[in-house]
Amino acid sequence: MRNLEKQEEEKEPEEELGAMKEMMFKIAAMQPVEIDPAAIRKPKRKNVRISDDPQSVAARHRREKISEKMQILQRLVPGGTKMDTASMLDEAICYVKFLKRQIRLLQTPTSTEDWLAVTMGKAPGSATTSNAAIARTSYTFGGNGFEGSHNLH
Repeated sequence: MRNLEKQEEEKEPEEELGAMKEMMFKIAAMQPVEIDPAAIRKPKRKNVRISDDPQSVAARHRREKISEKMQILQRLVPGGTKMDTASMLDEAICYVKFLKRQIRLLQTPTSTEDWLAVTMGKAPGSATTSNAAIARTSYTFGGNGFEGSHNLH
């Protein structure tokens, strides 16, 4: 009996953490993202002889390309620049799954209207999609209280 109670107590913080992540993901999904690979600075090597062996050059080029893509991914994932690579990749997977769920949710015809209705404080089914409603929803979520490094300005 006590084992069951301990398991339930352990699940509560996990559920709270999941709800918090979902909220962060929702806020992050509303933020504009600009990706400019040219903005990523390549590290300058000092006093290091760089091999001109074709195999080494190809391997270095591959590593630089992977590093560049990882930096872009870090900027896309909420809080990605504050994590190690493995954690960031796990978080990226969770974030992509969350975005897929949101797309499926918004693809249903009534869910968009219901979402607008809930956001506007009306009963679901009574919302009309207007420019004012859309403007208000973007104001509601537009950068209030979330400081993440996923903004690529």
